[in-house]
Amino acid sequence: MEHPGNLPGPARQPMQPDDKLRPTIVFVVMSAVGRPEAVDQLAHALAPHTVLVHHDFSQTPDFALTAPNVRFVPNPRRTGWAVFGFVDGIFHSMNYALANLDFDYLQLLSPSCLPIKPISAFEAHISGTTEAHFDCVDLFGDHDALMSVGYRALTPQKSIRHRLVRRLGEIYFGASSRRGDEAGIWLHSGGRKSPLGWMALKAIKALTRPAVGRHIFDATFRPYYGSVWFGASRHVVAGMLEKFLSPGVRDYFSHLAIADEFLIPTLLMHVGPAKGPMNHYIQKFDQAHPGKFEEKDLEHLKKIPAFFARKFPDDPASPVRTRVLEELVGTQAFAGAARPACKVQAPSPGGRAVNLSAAAP
Repeated sequence: MEHPGNLPGPARQPMQPDDKLRPTIVFVVMSAVGRPEAVDQLAHALAPHTVLVHHDFSQTPDFALTAPNVRFVPNPRRTGWAVFGFVDGIFHSMNYALANLDFDYLQLLSPSCLPIKPISAFEAHISGTTEAHFDCVDLFGDHDALMSVGYRALTPQKSIRHRLVRRLGEIYFGASSRRGDEAGIWLHSGGRKSPLGWMALKAIKALTRPAVGRHIFDATFRPYYGSVWFGASRHVVAGMLEKFLSPGVRDYFSHLAIADEFLIPTLLMHVGPAKGPMNHYIQKFDQAHPGKFEEKDLEHLKKIPAFFARKFPDDPASPVRTRVLEELVGTQAFAGAARPACKVQAPSPGGRAVNLSAAAP
């Protein structure tokens, strides 16, 4: 991965309120096991902007896309839920976008995302002075967050300290804890106001001091927790990439469980952009994953201020997808197109799709 200081292409300044030009947006879609028809439908809904697809062909080799505004990220990383390759894939895609595409703003999406407002409204939304849109919780400043997920941020996965700090969190909340959705993720809440709960909190604070816990966080590099689905202007994306490449950062986060929920908000907070709320609305969590929207959620989706939502069913013919695109976004729901007969659809070095079967002699 190249250092951002050596990346070709102009680094634009943030859009100004009086700029009458349409902002140029790159939507990065992290894809692995979803249906290509659903990604095609998403890409058509985001036109005319570029949709840069990072697809893990090792998981779904037959993945042909037909939308004219799609580009593939070359040399995609091996990804998966809670696999650090997902993080590497995000930053690999950001690096590719900075090096090869002229854009004002980058928005990260999943194949299960859809816009829930017209793209013109999103263009107007990002054309002001706000430089990044994301939500997060200060891990050192929020006891519920520290006791819910501190073990994942402050101790290596599968270590003895990891198991011990996790157990202290369970003691702190007890059987009566509640779950609350915040910053696009969920946290336990309602910690026990008891001597045992107080002792567990004190123990975690002692065990996770930098000198004891052997983590990289301190007063100048505080940890934050939140959703990975951020949007940011070009110079913020470049700043995130530069910090990701700083000595020790990638190595430390690569040993954490579900590292993206800490790494992305932490880097964004330390780049220090003018911040706005995240552009996503995340469906309520069902255990470890967000639930899926149904038609009954449509009226609620109409009222929320976000511009994107997840998760939607992985089926372009799903009634909720069709109605959201036609009634909320104001575009025809792309139903799919005839696809070339091929075993593998892989990107060329320039990011364009190549039909390997057709190219064979």
